[in-house]
Amino acid sequence: MVQELLSFASSAAELSKIATDLKISARVTPPSIARVNADSAERAWLLGEGFAGLRAAGDAAVCAALTRAVEALRARELPATFVYAFDEPWAIGVRIRDRISQLVRREYRLVEDVWAWHIPPGSDGWPPHRGVSHVALDRNAPEVINVWVALSEVTPDRSCMHAIPLGDDPGYPDALDRLDAPLSAVRALPARAGNALFWNANVLHWGGHCARRAVGPRVSCSFTLCRDDAAERFPELVLLGPLEQLDLARRMDALARMVRVYGTGQSDVSPHVAEWASVVHDLARFARERERQRKAP
Repeated sequence: MVQELLSFASSAAELSKIATDLKISARVTPPSIARVNADSAERAWLLGEGFAGLRAAGDAAVCAALTRAVEALRARELPATFVYAFDEPWAIGVRIRDRISQLVRREYRLVEDVWAWHIPPGSDGWPPHRGVSHVALDRNAPEVINVWVALSEVTPDRSCMHAIPLGDDPGYPDALDRLDAPLSAVRALPARAGNALFWNANVLHWGGHCARRAVGPRVSCSFTLCRDDAAERFPELVLLGPLEQLDLARRMDALARMVRVYGTGQSDVSPHVAEWASVVHDLARFARERERQRKAP
């Protein structure tokens, strides 16, 4: 089974059969970025509450295609996160990075830290957590920003995101290990398909319950941004290289690492997928070591 998965996950032709309306190119073409004036109003929310939103972060047709791709992956018992094998999520991430850089007025870089969710009715999103809990971040220009994109319509009963404004958070900024807050402080954050939420990575947040009466699963994906001048202070973050170098092998290496980081206990990460991730991770580490030895004097 693992050998079959290794072969399948390394084949653009096989992966493309899952979503014929999405692309797997030899490299991702960076999209053109247009300034969005409406984003400027969100700056005050980021500075004040710690979280804000971006409208039309992803094209509606593309988000619908990505949702169908996630459904097809789950039908094959593959994790939703394999949707990052396709070009389109990365293009969305680049657009978001540039819009947030404009909004915050600082340069940000994408990090190899991504995940996708398929939360069916009767299931829960991730429990309360913080993206960064070991240090308080710059309130005006957070060194690390988490981004969450709704690929399907995300209503309050469809596992929408919840967050605690920084000013109402009893753990911010001096007790970031605390994961409790008064119920009156909780903000439910429903989102239209294609819209994005982003927050200071200190923000306490979680995915809600997807009610059994919900019209379908919540489908979403995420990115992490690191402020360009702060990368050395967060060595645990692996910065994403140029999109032109992001071929399928590099994408799957990154996804294998993500499965190892986030996959434990996830309902869509089977033991076979976990074993695949370990094999791919070990092969990539071996290849890097061989390359290091080759370049050594």
